[in-house]
Amino acid sequence: EEHLIAKNTCATAFEGGADTTFSTIQAFFLAMSLNPSIQKKAQAELDAVIGPHRLPNFRDRASLPYVEAVFKETLRWHNAMPLGVHHCAGEDIEYHGYFIPRGTTFTANTEVYCRACLHDPEAYTEPDRFLPDRFIREGKLDPDVRDPRDFVFGYGRRICAGKPFAEIEMFLVVAMTLHVFDITPPLDESGNPILIEPKFTGSFLLYPADCRCTIKPRSAEAEALILEGVQSSNGPAA
Repeated sequence: EEHLIAKNTCATAFEGGADTTFSTIQAFFLAMSLNPSIQKKAQAELDAVIGPHRLPNFRDRASLPYVEAVFKETLRWHNAMPLGVHHCAGEDIEYHGYFIPRGTTFTANTEVYCRACLHDPEAYTEPDRFLPDRFIREGKLDPDVRDPRDFVFGYGRRICAGKPFAEIEMFLVVAMTLHVFDITPPLDESGNPILIEPKFTGSFLLYPADCRCTIKPRSAEAEALILEGVQSSNGPAA
């Protein structure tokens, strides 16, 4: 029975985080293709801290404040799950003068709440722009800036159970991708860049309406790291 519970828990964590993580990573690729100067700044930090001979790992996170800021800004800029999840009152509740009888279905108004918090012009200058520098002060993460992770993973006892897994996974995707790839706009048939307008679509989950881009290895050394990573993930040859 314990083994079955463990299996079901792992399956739930995977299923619950797969689409939301995918949506956020799509938004990251879109943001990088639209903001080459931000991409170059993050890559410069990775080059200085990591160097050309290995991929970044989770132990490097504290040494990569600008990459961390790019990750935070991705979460702030794009809310992957605006509708939240429905809950049911297990007993009669009184909340701020409102009586909620047992059995009532309710949900947090995540779209309005997150939009108000994460696109608040008093907390974030030019909130609709992708600006990771808003989280940086004197070369370090600014603890006084509102952290989007306080909102995007839910609230209270019902906060996303996969939050630690999702954070690690998304940070590593951001760091590894920027370390070895250049992300640029897609090209038309004549080889001219196509300007993608940042729009999002969906209902329960939101995705970029168009996140096409061009992805190329940054260098021969980066290409070697990519191949090494692929071979390592596939395991030793038979």
